[in-house]
Amino acid sequence: MTKVSFVWAEDLDGWIGKNNALPWHLSADMRHFKTVTMGHPIVMGRATFESIGRPLPHRPNIVLTHNDLNVSDLTVVHDLTQLRALIDQQAATEVCIIGGAGVFAATLPLVNTLHRTIINGHYHGDVKMPPVDYSRWQRLSRRPVVENDQPVCWFEEWVLDEKQD
Repeated sequence: MTKVSFVWAEDLDGWIGKNNALPWHLSADMRHFKTVTMGHPIVMGRATFESIGRPLPHRPNIVLTHNDLNVSDLTVVHDLTQLRALIDQQAATEVCIIGGAGVFAATLPLVNTLHRTIINGHYHGDVKMPPVDYSRWQRLSRRPVVENDQPVCWFEEWVLDEKQD
């Protein structure tokens, strides 16, 4: 079975975006994102794709949108049925869903792993992560990133608790 994961960062208040961008710039978070997603298909919405500005290298890029996009090195799917079929066809061990909030909300039933970065700060964005019922999940790890003797973020990995389903 293919692992289907969310990969995102949120601040202490749950904000994940502001003006179609991340509200922070944290090198450790960018390195972690690259490490987690490298070599795996990534799924995103149109606005997230446009905020990145190009397909990310060394991983298949899939955009879930109602719009037609004609961009090389990009696979476009128009609904969850097409996305499910594409995920089922993947030879990849993991498919990473990277946002935005609407894609996270729509694809939550497909997901069995969470890669969450908690940014140690309050950034007052305009988009929050949709609610995740963590009582259905089991945290496998939580690793702090410390700079100047202060935690700047925590990397967490969660798996769906099989006993809950």
